[in-house]
Amino acid sequence: MAAHWRDKRDKASRRWFYALFFLLPLTAVFGHRGLAPWLLLASLPAFARGAFWQAAFGKLFDNPSLDDSKFASFAALLFLCLWIFLSGFWSPKGDPGMFFYVLGPALVGASIIWFLLTLTREWAWRLGQAFLWALVAGMIILAFEGVTDGLLRRLLPPNEPSSERDIIALGRGVTALAPALFPAAAIAVRQWSRTAAAFVLALGVAAAATNDVLANVIAIGAGLVAAFMAISAQRFTLRLIGGCAIALLLLAPFLASQIPVDAIYASAQKHLSPEVLAQASSSLHRLAIWKAAGVEALSCQPFGCGADYARMWKETAPMVDVPGARVELSVIPIHPHNVFLQLWLELGIPGVAATAAFIWFGLTALLRAHLSRAVGAAIAGAFVAILISVMVEGSLWQVWRLAAMALAASGVALAHMLEKR
Repeated sequence: MAAHWRDKRDKASRRWFYALFFLLPLTAVFGHRGLAPWLLLASLPAFARGAFWQAAFGKLFDNPSLDDSKFASFAALLFLCLWIFLSGFWSPKGDPGMFFYVLGPALVGASIIWFLLTLTREWAWRLGQAFLWALVAGMIILAFEGVTDGLLRRLLPPNEPSSERDIIALGRGVTALAPALFPAAAIAVRQWSRTAAAFVLALGVAAAATNDVLANVIAIGAGLVAAFMAISAQRFTLRLIGGCAIALLLLAPFLASQIPVDAIYASAQKHLSPEVLAQASSSLHRLAIWKAAGVEALSCQPFGCGADYARMWKETAPMVDVPGARVELSVIPIHPHNVFLQLWLELGIPGVAATAAFIWFGLTALLRAHLSRAVGAAIAGAFVAILISVMVEGSLWQVWRLAAMALAASGVALAHMLEKR
């Protein structure tokens, strides 16, 4: 009787995933912030199993040791969340509960990965196909929306007086799916062919190019370079990417504070036409943001100015005249558009050290795993796409961006199970 009940429960769980993968492309197109609730719903099959709590946490804490890279990485994450909690007491916002913005997606994503790594061969294959089709459908619809200037979003309420908000939302939909594009291609290699994998990646490029977010084009392009490198030199590529990520994290405020913003602005005004300046104003504004955040971050050391300090700083920050912009803009919006700078600014040296340790030990765990070439390439591509996104536009407090990372990691788990089985 117990075995029969478990079999029915497992079938219900997998059908639940089918329904969620059907909703995934619609979520990306019509409400990218819905990716976080989507992730929470996807975690329910794992959270409902006692085996998850025993396997996921029991094994970690039965014999805790920093020699275990998985435990060390998890410990670094817990310390980061603890520090976010503590920083809330001196942050101008005064919200210690912001650590849930980081811990929640991490635990929810880990539960989904655990569930996917326990699948039978048959269900790994079926859910792998569902994941693949969800990404293909999402990128096709996003590319269609980009070509038609958001036709589907304009047909459905609410009706915006301007299509600008819809186009920005579509670009962020591409951002939400971009890291998962690479594990989807790895699944396509296993289930279809290399040509099909190339087609999947081309759909991502098309979706990024037709929607007005330059960061997506750069992220997917850089991810493709990293994925191709990893096919022939997996360990070297993963070490290189991880090392670059940690180096950029450690150097972020020192590099940002030296950006010659005035000289760049003067040169842009001299050599670029008004039309080009108008298109480039967002990128030019980003330079002023990074410089101001870098200078302010160095003044907040060693413990940082507290979680979500940038949102409060915006109220008193100076304005800057950005070439191509119609009005003066603040040197800091609600976040610095760079997670590494945000860590320095708001969480200081302890937050930066915890994040560096999380990356280091997580990378060590990956290097110790036996990964196929396709899975290694998927990890490299997704890692670089995420890295570009967090460096040019991301915020630590945007839960949907962390959910996008967890979605990509779930795709990697599925691709790994297909190769393993």
